Amino acid sequence: MLWLDDYERRARLAPGLLALMAINVVLAVLGLNKAPVVVSVVTALSLAGGPVALAEIVRHQGRKAQEMLWVSWGGSPTIQKLRLRQGGQNTLQREIWRKAVSSVTGIALPNLRSENGNPAKADEAIEVAVGQLRNLTRNAENFPLVRAENRSYGFQRNVYGIRWIARTIAISVGLGVMAYMLWLAKIDHQPAVTTVNILALVATAGCLVMWWLLPSSARLQGAAERYAYELLQAAVVLDGEKSAISVTEQQPS
Repeated sequence: MLWLDDYERRARLAPGLLALMAINVVLAVLGLNKAPVVVSVVTALSLAGGPVALAEIVRHQGRKAQEMLWVSWGGSPTIQKLRLRQGGQNTLQREIWRKAVSSVTGIALPNLRSENGNPAKADEAIEVAVGQLRNLTRNAENFPLVRAENRSYGFQRNVYGIRWIARTIAISVGLGVMAYMLWLAKIDHQPAVTTVNILALVATAGCLVMWWLLPSSARLQGAAERYAYELLQAAVVLDGEKSAISVTEQQPS
């Protein structure tokens, strides 16, 4: 855990651990979580950097899902909010954001003619400016809302990205429990349908239901919109601070 920062733990490791929940729950219900072999394997994985590897796998899957969703959305919400050709925008708010982003990053955003003439190149210019803005707002103490919404978006994105892996794990564990029960049924004096076994099946089914309900492209898009809003508002704050410093420096001593 010490290898991961707060963002990585909440946005990357947490979804990964949720994906493995079906395994953990079944091991606990069956009383195997304290078995020496299980404890040794878990300890070895933890010491060998298992949480870091898990977080990286989750991150990779989340970014793959993000790329596909951004195509279907027509670009990232942050870029959309800065486009002049994008319909359905609050034009006054957009101009405030564009002015602030250009001011604090030093990158001139394309005008409407440039956007219409070469949309792809215009989006690239906006993307570069947004990347610079992200670097300027990485200080969590100065921009706690940006940090919080970024973490929320990262969690939703990664949950969505690993949804099929998590569902496959839950189904596989459930089939494993049923196979175990069928094996017990063939052994004399070994009841297959026990409270523990039924609880293991119910817990696995609960994990599967959770992974059918929790990932949502609509919920992910909402989180992305909130993060984009807070990021652009941070640009306005930075621009205001920059203007205040400039005025102070120009005043006679």
